[in-house]
Amino acid sequence: VCSSDLAKKPDVYWFKHDANARRDQKILMLRTVYGAEGYGWWWMLIEMMRESGDYKLKLTGKYAISTLAQELGAEPEKLKAFIQDCIEEFELFESNEKYFWSPSLLRRMEAYDEMIEKRREAANTRWNK
Repeated sequence: VCSSDLAKKPDVYWFKHDANARRDQKILMLRTVYGAEGYGWWWMLIEMMRESGDYKLKLTGKYAISTLAQELGAEPEKLKAFIQDCIEEFELFESNEKYFWSPSLLRRMEAYDEMIEKRREAANTRWNK
C-alpha cells in the first residue's frame, strides 16, 4: 500500500482484543449454541460498538434489531434471540432498557481513550511553551 492510498482511506477504528477470544469459556458456550455464525455475529457487533460514539448499540425501537440484522446478514428474530442469549446466558453483553454493550470493550476503550487524552494534553503542553 503506497502512502497516497493510506491518505485516502476513511478513519479506521482500532481496539485491543485478545487473540485467543475463541477459547474463552463464554465464547465457547456461544459457539456451542450458534457455531461460527454466532461467533462472527458477536465480533461484528463488537466492531459496530467500537464504531459508535459511546461504544453501545441500540436495543429498543421499531427498527433497532432489523437494522442490526441487515448489517449482519441475519434474520431479525434469530439475531434478537442471539443478543438476548449474549446478555442473559453467555454474559458477554450487558444492557439497560435502551442499549446493549460489551463490558470488556468498554474497559479497553476507557483505557485507550485515557491514553489518547494524556497524549493530547502532552502535545498541547509542548506546543504551548
